[in-house]
Amino acid sequence: MLIYGKEIRDQIKDEIRREAMEIPMSMVILRVGEDPSSLSYVKGISKFAEETGVMAEIINLPENYSENKVIQCIKSLNDNPGLTGIMLQTPIPRHLNASRLVNAIDYNKDVEGIHNYNLGKLISREKGVKPATPKAVIRMLKAHNIALEGKKAVIIGRSMTVGSPLAVMMTAENCTVTICHSKTRDLQKEALNADILVAAIGKREFVTPDMVNENTVIIDVGINFDTAGKMFGDVHSKASAKAQFASAVPGGVGMITVAELFDNLSILSRKKV
Repeated sequence: MLIYGKEIRDQIKDEIRREAMEIPMSMVILRVGEDPSSLSYVKGISKFAEETGVMAEIINLPENYSENKVIQCIKSLNDNPGLTGIMLQTPIPRHLNASRLVNAIDYNKDVEGIHNYNLGKLISREKGVKPATPKAVIRMLKAHNIALEGKKAVIIGRSMTVGSPLAVMMTAENCTVTICHSKTRDLQKEALNADILVAAIGKREFVTPDMVNENTVIIDVGINFDTAGKMFGDVHSKASAKAQFASAVPGGVGMITVAELFDNLSILSRKKV
């Protein structure tokens, strides 16, 4: 059975709308270059901001900007006292170091929760902003009354924005977590043993029906597009149909991720008051 994120997103949206009436919130999305793959996400952020009364500005920098120039721009945003949150939209041009740029952002304005300082707080289980997509995964599972405690969770993908922080967050929920990646031996066996399988590898329809059992809950984080612009997840539709529950793509985790970004913005806003 497919599970969706719209109702969850709308609930968060109502909360942000009410809060924005009491506490000023503002965010800048920094884009370097014109990579089309991020446009739908950026548009989703702008739409959510408009619907909640939050100021969200998009700054587009030229693709040939040097790293020093991008960092100078980030520092000027850090110094703006009226700005609550900053995010660096990826992908970025290859000559730039994403980690260096993210860590140039003031961690008190790190709306994505991926600055080293905020990741450190995540690992030590302190309160603060957490990466938006892992937050969306956890919220989706809980909203659909899917138990986490004692369950075997298998995460395919170990990125610093999804797979690795999600492993920490699911461990905090008392799951037993396995992270799989390109060097994992017998990935099919690992996947078949999962109570909860999270696909976050960025490869279209990577998870096939022979990797899934009928009792598995699948959370598909993947966003992939074909030449016609149609969106696909990391999980094959037949694998999703075979599972007990599977998040839809589109309409699943991605819808909640944008909302979680604004939930982080709310957390940062309350810290400033």
